[in-house]
Amino acid sequence: METSTAFALLSSAASTAASTLQQRAAARSQAAQVEAQRRREVQAIQQKQAIEERRRREQLRRDQAAQRARFAGAGINASGGSAGSVLTGLAKRVDQEIADARSLNNLRIQGINDDVATKRRSLLDHSRNATMDGVFSLARRGINLFADK
Repeated sequence: METSTAFALLSSAASTAASTLQQRAAARSQAAQVEAQRRREVQAIQQKQAIEERRRREQLRRDQAAQRARFAGAGINASGGSAGSVLTGLAKRVDQEIADARSLNNLRIQGINDDVATKRRSLLDHSRNATMDGVFSLARRGINLFADK
């Protein structure tokens, strides 16, 4: 092999390797950005959920206190019988609302996680394809250099 041909092939290989490394670094950077965004979105959902649960529990305490006051005003003992059932029913309703909200938030979080997994796979596939394209291009150049001889 002639020196200029070998140099051209080595230069092409170095260029392909550098390009591949840059593409992989860019893919890793994009994947890190996607992951950071996922974490922010999940954290926002979880914070909103915690705030909403506290608000509902506090509202439940106020509703139960108001109901007890109404029962007391009517001369009804709030600790048993149908009055107790009303208070328990209020608590069960709030518990169900919280469980429903958690379920919806878990679905939202799962959707975010699925989207991120898809994006991550796409980034990796793109990087892998670019690497393979570079390798094949380098092989073609080498073959063409030898075929021209």
